[in-house]
Amino acid sequence: MLTAIFTFLVATSVFFRATASPAAAPAVNTTNDGQTFVKITVPPFPVDTSLEVIPDSQHPFVAPGPNDKRGPCPGLNTLANHGYLPHSGVASFEQLIEGVEAGYNMEHDLASALSALAILARGNAFINLVSLGGESDLVPPLPGKIDGPTAGGLAKHGRFEGDVSLTRHDIGEGDYQNFQDDLYDQFLTYVGRYGNDSPTTGNASVVTLPVLQEYKHHRFLSEQASNANLEFSIARMILSYDDAAFVLNFFANGTDNVIDTAILGSFFRNQTFPTNWYRRSSPGNFTFIQDTAAEILDAHPLVPGTNKNGVWTPDAPLNTGSTFTDVHFNVMQNLASSLNNVTGNLKTNVETLLAAWAKPFGVDPTKVRPQGTPGQ
Repeated sequence: MLTAIFTFLVATSVFFRATASPAAAPAVNTTNDGQTFVKITVPPFPVDTSLEVIPDSQHPFVAPGPNDKRGPCPGLNTLANHGYLPHSGVASFEQLIEGVEAGYNMEHDLASALSALAILARGNAFINLVSLGGESDLVPPLPGKIDGPTAGGLAKHGRFEGDVSLTRHDIGEGDYQNFQDDLYDQFLTYVGRYGNDSPTTGNASVVTLPVLQEYKHHRFLSEQASNANLEFSIARMILSYDDAAFVLNFFANGTDNVIDTAILGSFFRNQTFPTNWYRRSSPGNFTFIQDTAAEILDAHPLVPGTNKNGVWTPDAPLNTGSTFTDVHFNVMQNLASSLNNVTGNLKTNVETLLAAWAKPFGVDPTKVRPQGTPGQ
């Protein structure tokens, strides 16, 4: 939903409620290209990380309106539909962190890293906003258009959204931004083949590790065969498998750690929290997600690469020292190199975000810098 991941990928002492303005941090009187600077601040760790029914009475489901932004991540879309994120679908760094912590009990550093990547890759770090979907008038490009003519939003292909999604087509083959019934139906056939039984939802109706192992491999083989332009770099591959790990670890009901087809359909088809659903009883962190992603991938190991003229071509190894640092480095190869040249307030925000993104990987953000082509 990751699709990524996330895939690819996500509460403070008082959880932020979406009745506030889309920018959580206070604005200061600095403008650039007519934009008002908003200082980014990493929120403190949440006080309550216990088992909790979600949604509470203050967060009923409200369907998105025609101008509300929704994108490729069912987890974020669900949070926006329930007001744990702004219903507009335009959110700040702080709101993203607080939203995924409140709704899914995502651990603070993981939530901060994924939220930082969202703003850096497809948002505006000067005004501290990103669209959960496509382009939004509320999120102009960075001052001076130093990363292209639009901010893009999380639905823009490349840095955040990518190939081999669970329930969206690859770019160029169909709708790569929105939920697709045909792919979800394929998902359900794998639940039927590899899932567990449930006294509530019936035989072969519980999503298990083997379900994700087999269905995720099926999705890769399908796109490898049909998408002549498939791109599955080390970062996209791992973040894509992180998306599958997110489903197992964050969509399961916290009372019994079970995700059945009723829960799966609620999140994917309806983008609403299921009835009598509880978030995790303890925060899910970076290592937890990576371990599950590795279990899914280990069933059918893959080599990162691309289709070139229909021929699968493995990527050259990055050899940074570990898969974790390979992923971080590969992401940095795509973030705009122009971020290295900013000054003043924008530099302050960029460095805060780069540090938050690097922290779970154990990487020094002053040494591994953005290297990508602006505007891509």
